[in-house]
Amino acid sequence: MKTTVFSIFLIVVGGTQLADKELIDHPGQITADLMTFNSSTGYEEVQKILDGKCVNCHSGPAPAKGLELDSWKHILSGSDHGEAVIPFDAARSLAYEITTKLVGGPHPLELGEPVLTDEETSVLSNWIAEGATSPEGAVAFADAKKLLYVANQGDALISVIDMETNVVIRTVDLKELGFSENSQPHHIAVEPDGSYWYVSLIGDNTIIKFNRSNNLIGRLNFERPGLLALDPNSDKLYAGRSMAAVSPPQTIGVIDRNTMEFEEMGVFFPRPHALAVEPKSGAVYTASLAVNQIATLYPEDESIELTTLDGNRMHTLVQFSISPDGQRMAGTTELSSSIFLFDLNEGVASNPSDTVLTDAAPWHPSFTPDGRWIYAGNNGANTVSVIDTDSRTLAKTITGNGLSQPHGSAVSPDGRYVYISNRNLETPAMQMGGSSRAHMQGYQSRYDLGDNSSIGTVVVIDTGSQSIVKVIEIEKYGSGLGAARSN
Repeated sequence: MKTTVFSIFLIVVGGTQLADKELIDHPGQITADLMTFNSSTGYEEVQKILDGKCVNCHSGPAPAKGLELDSWKHILSGSDHGEAVIPFDAARSLAYEITTKLVGGPHPLELGEPVLTDEETSVLSNWIAEGATSPEGAVAFADAKKLLYVANQGDALISVIDMETNVVIRTVDLKELGFSENSQPHHIAVEPDGSYWYVSLIGDNTIIKFNRSNNLIGRLNFERPGLLALDPNSDKLYAGRSMAAVSPPQTIGVIDRNTMEFEEMGVFFPRPHALAVEPKSGAVYTASLAVNQIATLYPEDESIELTTLDGNRMHTLVQFSISPDGQRMAGTTELSSSIFLFDLNEGVASNPSDTVLTDAAPWHPSFTPDGRWIYAGNNGANTVSVIDTDSRTLAKTITGNGLSQPHGSAVSPDGRYVYISNRNLETPAMQMGGSSRAHMQGYQSRYDLGDNSSIGTVVVIDTGSQSIVKVIEIEKYGSGLGAARSN
């Protein structure tokens, strides 16, 4: 059933675009202005410590844990367990954590070897906190360009991953910027050229804007924001409502990305959630979590087209993704465990052209840049579904370590990697206690640091082999992902 109505715009005051003098700096900047740093702790001092106590095991053709500590370049490359250091964030850097927090004794005490002294640990910490600079004073990863932003919903933190090396290279602690411990960063949208990025904060009822240097430059108040969708051909950013919101307004936000002022557009159904923008026409698609309805919004004439899906079964559409050519849209359904494929040439009013069954509760889908494949993590099964858009069939179900309540997805600009974030909120003990999810296995952190039993992950999938090639450990509850489209 199709219904056409005219949408209602409500002007809302409160968006803020900060002036240059009001920019809120974050120490983990990625910018040409910080290519060098006047560090009080030189790399030579750090390397002297590593040479004396670490390099014996962590060097050569088969270094322990795949980690080489005999040069600045090797240190930044990380190990089999992810990054060794996160510049400007010593407390979350693995090299520091295992020498101070490892249960059973700081590494390498568990090997019967001497540990770093307090003074040596302080030198290591200071060096990381000041940017993990090179012998020449260059800040680590200052020239990184292919960036993936990950919302850590359980830790009020954003992790920044370099998609060239697949390691965490920065963190943005929202608490340091004045947001609450329960701010719950949920979803991220990034400008096509990577110049700005936006985050929805469920707990703080706020949407915020950063520049590439991780300066907070804009914010607005928005009730229970959820998914974000950016129109690359206009100045509009769209915001839906969080799945956690029981009775939010029946509207979505239409945000001017330049001024961070916004209006609300009525969609006339409860709990608008799934959200995507078709870049050529600018049409916006959103769907309800409570009823089987999709709204197509046409900004040019402020009209809305409502479509009710056929049948009586409840689907709960979670999220949309539109192919790069704008011809197809994929929609994931939590309750009917399917991916709906829509032919946008015909419009969603014709209902899905194809339905592909998946494992339980597919969450956020992503198209590869060539439009050939769709990847979606299955939140209820700890798997990833790979859809062949040529045959419109399930081509493969990916399983493996690191997949634990998959949530967000993103693809590198070159299409080489697909990234799946994972909540990992259920421990194996919880799952074995008679739960219907008892077959699932929670992710076990690689090191027991006393407080990291439920850390989130980002699983890296190689699109050539369609297999997991790396598990990146992040902070608690990996949710939404965002990456620029261009290289």
